[in-house]
Amino acid sequence: MQLMKLLVLGLLSGVGVALIPWRTDQPQSIGLTAAQRERLEQISPYFHHNQERLHYEQYLAAGYPIASGVIEGAGRHVIKDRLERTGMHWTVPGAQALLCLRGVALNGDWEAFMTHYIAQESKRLYPQAHWVEPAEGPLLKAA
Repeated sequence: MQLMKLLVLGLLSGVGVALIPWRTDQPQSIGLTAAQRERLEQISPYFHHNQERLHYEQYLAAGYPIASGVIEGAGRHVIKDRLERTGMHWTVPGAQALLCLRGVALNGDWEAFMTHYIAQESKRLYPQAHWVEPAEGPLLKAA
């Protein structure tokens, strides 16, 4: 099992991609059990076909998560906890709209979004508003 840990550490450090052909060509000579060899044969095609995307060392250096648990936890927090409450039924467009708004809110962009939204809706609802000069005088002050 020590060897498997070494191979994983190799992948995480950036040298693992170079080990892919060696792992698949030499499993018996490096002391793997039959079960480990079988598992290696199952997962090797993934590493072979995705070599150009396996830059784990760069992702880790940038602070990106590479574990699916972190991603699944974020998905649960953003999506599942909101959409799967008791008695809720969603259409795809409705769920998409809610998730877009939830993303804006969770990113801290709500005020900027609302300013933009109000400006766009004002243009849509009142396309000729620029023809009218702003009112001045007592009527504006009284309102």
